[in-house]
Amino acid sequence: MKKILLFVLASSISMMTMAQPPMGGGGMRGGMGGPGGGGRPQGGGSTISAAIGAGTNASEAKAVLDAKKALDKAIAASQNAGKAAKAATWTALSDAYVKAYEAPTQNILEGSSASDVNVFLKGQKATGISNKTTADGTEYEVLSYDNKDLYFRNGALDFWVVTKPVVDGALDKAIEALEKAYSLDPKAATNKAYAEKAQVIYKNFYDEAVNTYLAGDAAAASKIFDKASAVSAGKILNSFDSMSVYNSGLMAAMSGDRAKAIEKYKLCMEKGYFNEGNVYSNLADLYKSEGNADLAMKTLEDGFAKFPNSQAILVGLINHYLETGTEPDKLFTLLHNAQANDPNNASLYYVEGDAYKKLGDYDKALELYDKSSAVDPTYIYGILNKGMLYYDRAVETQEKASLELDDAKYAKLVDELNGYLEKAIDPFEKAFEMAKDNDIKTAIADYLKNIYYRFRDKGAEYQAAYDKYNNMLKGE
Repeated sequence: MKKILLFVLASSISMMTMAQPPMGGGGMRGGMGGPGGGGRPQGGGSTISAAIGAGTNASEAKAVLDAKKALDKAIAASQNAGKAAKAATWTALSDAYVKAYEAPTQNILEGSSASDVNVFLKGQKATGISNKTTADGTEYEVLSYDNKDLYFRNGALDFWVVTKPVVDGALDKAIEALEKAYSLDPKAATNKAYAEKAQVIYKNFYDEAVNTYLAGDAAAASKIFDKASAVSAGKILNSFDSMSVYNSGLMAAMSGDRAKAIEKYKLCMEKGYFNEGNVYSNLADLYKSEGNADLAMKTLEDGFAKFPNSQAILVGLINHYLETGTEPDKLFTLLHNAQANDPNNASLYYVEGDAYKKLGDYDKALELYDKSSAVDPTYIYGILNKGMLYYDRAVETQEKASLELDDAKYAKLVDELNGYLEKAIDPFEKAFEMAKDNDIKTAIADYLKNIYYRFRDKGAEYQAAYDKYNNMLKGE
């Protein structure tokens, strides 16, 4: 019999969240659970197809050509022996590299419509449109130019990726030149301009890392976050960039580089940065994935001591107790703490119901499944698992009946079995209508097909329901 493995909180609680940048730099477009979250301005009615065919056939924008000329001039100056001894030569070179980096997307603003972008880009011609769905299901229309891809969601520009930079490694070369100027300038330590320029380079790195992640390359994003943190740790800013280090670890974990992720999270902990407890929960997940359950548990317990209200840590502990079946009292205490912190989170009531089901308290489990549905009528797992509880009770009863030799007791068990199956129909039907995931919908149909098959002789409506789900599962 097909079973649905519906564990535990992942469907509604995003445990891994990206750290937010300082001073408004590198603004995130939503959390890890959903790039491009709410609050974004919408485009003004035009679609991105309007940009195709607009503009000129010029291969490069004026901004790019101007940036190249300025950079060539600055490089030439830095190669002049007399000028190379002056700090101003290297700050000018750094500025030229930054200008070259920014040139392909100069004047573009997040939230703009495609028609507005076309104005901002002063006639650059778009070369094509494509659709892209990211790993979390976010759908984008991608407007491509010869040197960049612009990602639109709901008609508004969400982010961009430069595909053909003016010069490779422009930001790396920009910070190198700026640090060279800093070392040549005897008054550099008291000159705020250096820090301001370094901050611009940092922000560009951070934004590029975010955009790279949103475009679907977590491994590359991790490396770019490393560059952002290196700028902060350099001789000019000389500070620990907790956000970039944390996000580098997060991206590394997402791309499967557990060793790097653990290294970054440990560094965050050494520096006293915990992102509201998420460093502990993320690190515990990594230890668990490596098979070190004891270290994972200790990490969660240490985190809970410091962040007792952290939902991420609470959920990690809850999952541990559910999986191991140990210390149920601790489990329920943690669940009630989590519910108090987040009373509108339907999954927390569902999980408590599931725990009671495992302990054999079916009435309490049903009560909590109903509570889950009451808290959020759109949350499918409460109503679905109500049906599954009844179905599982029917299977248990059937197994007892198969071993019963006394006819009267056997008949009573069969009546009990049928009663559970009858009770399962309504929640399964409701869950079937609610289900958006095709795999879940198919699994529910399998349950309903089996139930209706058993009752097909009770009336035409049962036979019709059986035919409906049986045909669906056969693809008819």
